[in-house]
Amino acid sequence: MKINKIKTLLVAFSAILTVVGCGGPTNKGDKEIAVCVYDGGYGTEWIEQIAEDYEAETGIKVNWESDDTILDRLEDQLKNGGEYDIIMSHDINWQNYAALGYLENLDDIYDSNIYGGNVKLKDRVVNGALEMSKCEGDVEGEEHYYKVCYTQGAGGLIYNIDMFKENNWNVPTTYDELVTLCQTIVNAEIDTGSGIRGDVVKPIAWAGNDRQYYWDYLVFEWWAQLAGLDKINTIRQYKGADGKIESGYEMYNPETNYKEFIQAYEMWYNLIAVKPEYSIENAYAQNLAQAKSAFVNGQAAMIPYAQWGKYELEQVTDSGKLDFNIGMMMTPKANANAKALNYMVGFGDSMIIPSNAIAKDEAKDFLLYMASDKACKTFVDKSHGSFLAFDYSNVDLGDSMNDTYTKSIYDKLTKSTDFTLASNSPIAVWTTNCVMPWVSNEYYYAKACKDNLKNTPELVGKAIFKTASDNWPVWCRAVR
Repeated sequence: MKINKIKTLLVAFSAILTVVGCGGPTNKGDKEIAVCVYDGGYGTEWIEQIAEDYEAETGIKVNWESDDTILDRLEDQLKNGGEYDIIMSHDINWQNYAALGYLENLDDIYDSNIYGGNVKLKDRVVNGALEMSKCEGDVEGEEHYYKVCYTQGAGGLIYNIDMFKENNWNVPTTYDELVTLCQTIVNAEIDTGSGIRGDVVKPIAWAGNDRQYYWDYLVFEWWAQLAGLDKINTIRQYKGADGKIESGYEMYNPETNYKEFIQAYEMWYNLIAVKPEYSIENAYAQNLAQAKSAFVNGQAAMIPYAQWGKYELEQVTDSGKLDFNIGMMMTPKANANAKALNYMVGFGDSMIIPSNAIAKDEAKDFLLYMASDKACKTFVDKSHGSFLAFDYSNVDLGDSMNDTYTKSIYDKLTKSTDFTLASNSPIAVWTTNCVMPWVSNEYYYAKACKDNLKNTPELVGKAIFKTASDNWPVWCRAVR
C-alpha cells in the first residue's frame, strides 16, 4: 500500500516532543521478552500457557501482562517507551505508526519458517493477511511488513443448542427461515421459569446501549451476499467513477454503490426495528451485561456475538461454565441462492513489535512460535473457541472439536468464504473513524428501535450519503 502523506511533518512534530522514560523493565536480558495483550474477550489463559510452553522449549522467559488501557497510552509507548517487546491489540493504527517509524520491520520473519515445520510465516497466515500487514513505512516508496494479524473472526447469532433441541426448532439457513423461527418462538410463549407472570422466552437478546454494532456481523454478511465480493472490494478502495479518492464519497450512494448495504439494513430493520416482540424488552436500551444475563438465564434463544462469545458468556455464571450447549450458527443467508460468507470480525487486530523494543530478535522468534501448530491449538482451547489468524487446515485440534461452540466457529471459518472490510486505502487509514461502513461511526440500530419512522432504510441511506458527501473534502485533506 502506498500512503501519499506528508510524513516528514509528522516525524518532525514527533521529534520536538520530550522523550521520557516509561517505568517498565530497563535491563531485560537477551533471554526475556515483555508482551502486552489487550484485555479483551479472549481471557489470559492462552497467553499464560503459550508463554510457559515457549520458555520450556527455548529458555526465553516471557513476561506478559493483560491491560485494557493499552490503547490509551499506546502512542506514548511506541514513541517514548520500551516497556514492551510485543503488543497485541485491536484498533492499532499501525499504518500511521509505521509511517512515523515507530514499528519494527518484520519482513525477515515472513520469510522464516514457523516453529515445528517447513512452512514460512507468509504461507501460514490466512487469506488477506499479507495485504493487511504491509504498508509504506517511514522511508518514501518502500513497503514492508509491520504487523502480524492477531485473530481471524467469525460473528453472527449464538444460539442455545439445548433449547433448540427441546423445542424441535431447526437452525435457520435463510433470512426467511430466521423470521419464521422468531415468530414461532413468540407464538410458543415458553415460560422462562423466573416466576414472573408473563415472562416468556424471547427470540433474541441484544444490547443497544453499548454493543449495538454486534448486529453488523449479520448485516455485513447479508450486504456482501447481495452485492457480491467484487463490489465490496471496489467499495473498499474509496474511489469515485474517475478513479480518484477525492470523489470516493460516491461509494455511499444508496441508489448505486451502497444500494445493497441499505437493503441489508432493511432486512435487519424488518426483523428487529418493527418487531419489538422478537427481542428482550427494551433491548435497544440494554447494556451487554443485561443481554448476556438474559441469554444465559434462558430468557432468549439467540444473541448476536462474535468469536469471543463463549468466554464472555461463561463469565456471567458463578461456576464459569454454561449449563447448556451453545453454537454460532452459520448466518442465515440473504436468500436461498446466496453464497455462504464469513465476515472476519476483528481481522484488523494486530501483533506488533515497537521499533524501540529491547529484545527484538526474541520478540520475532515468539511471533513465529505463535504460528506453530501447538500454539494455534492452545489459543483455541484456552480462549474457549477463538482462532488465531493462521491457517488451521493442518492443525490437529483433536478433542477441541468435541466442544459444540469451538466446532461451530471452525465450521463457519472453513465452510464459508471469508471477507473483510478492512482497507489499506489512504482515506481509510488516516480517517479511520470516519469512513465505511457506518459513516462517522453513526449506527442506526438503537435509533431505529426508538423511532423506526425516522430511521427507515430510505432515510438512513440518504443520511449516510449526505454525511459522506458533506465531509469528504475535509477528510481528504487529512490524507494529503
